[in-house]
Amino acid sequence: MPNGHVHYEAADQLLWKFTEQGYPEFRIDRYHYSQIVRVIHLRGVRGYAPDPLWNTFQPPEYWFGKEAKRGEIEDMAAKYVKALQALLTSNPNDALHPGVRSASMAWFSFVVGWAVVIGDYSLYMRAGDEPLREIEKPIPGLPADMELTDEMRAQLNHYKGMFATDVGVDGLRVLRPEDCVHDLRGVTELLCSTTPLHESPGWPRIAAASVFSAESAGHVAEAMRAHGVHRENDQLTLRWRRPAGE
Repeated sequence: MPNGHVHYEAADQLLWKFTEQGYPEFRIDRYHYSQIVRVIHLRGVRGYAPDPLWNTFQPPEYWFGKEAKRGEIEDMAAKYVKALQALLTSNPNDALHPGVRSASMAWFSFVVGWAVVIGDYSLYMRAGDEPLREIEKPIPGLPADMELTDEMRAQLNHYKGMFATDVGVDGLRVLRPEDCVHDLRGVTELLCSTTPLHESPGWPRIAAASVFSAESAGHVAEAMRAHGVHRENDQLTLRWRRPAGE
C-alpha cells in the first residue's frame, strides 16, 4: 500500500473496475503510516452513485491508544453512521433519488486491533493456520448467542441477502452500530470485500491459501469480476496479514 514515502506492506487493496465513469465509487483514506485504513463505498442503482458534497463530510475524530476498549469503538461507529447519513443528504442538487442512496464503510485500525464494517462488505478472518472463515452478520431479531440447527442456518442464509445493512438517508438499516464492530486481536489474516467470496466456486482455495498468495489473488479476482459483471458495479477487496513479530 504505497503512501508517499510510507509503505506498510501488511495491507493493500484489489480493485476491479466495471465502469470508467467520472464518479469515485470508493474513497480510500489512510492514516498513521497507513496502519489505519478507511474505505467509504457509495452506491445508487446500476451505474449511478450519489453525488454528495464531500467537503461537508465530518467523520468523528478519534485517537485510540493500544488498549482501546470495545465501548470506545462502538461509540465511534455510531458517530460514523450519523456522518455517513449526513453525507448522503449533503447535496440538495443530487439527481439520485434519496431512497436509493446508500453508504458502506470499512474502517480498520491495525494499530489498536479493531475494525468497523458497515454495509455491503463481506469480512473473512483467519486465526493462526486455520482456514479463513466468514464473519456472519447478526440476524435481526435473533439473540447473538442463539444456537441454530443446520436447517435453520440454511434458511436464514437464503434470506439474509434481503436485509439491507448499509446506511441510507434515514440512518443505519436493520443492524445496530455495535453489531458492526470487530475485534482483530488474535487475527493473523483477513479479507474484506464487496464481493461475497464465500459464494464463489473458488472459495475453498481462497479460504485455504494465504491472502497474499498468487492462488488466493487469482481466485479473488475471478470472483470480483463475476460479481461485478452481475451487479454492474466496481468491486474492491482489502487484504491484510499481521506482520511477523506483532
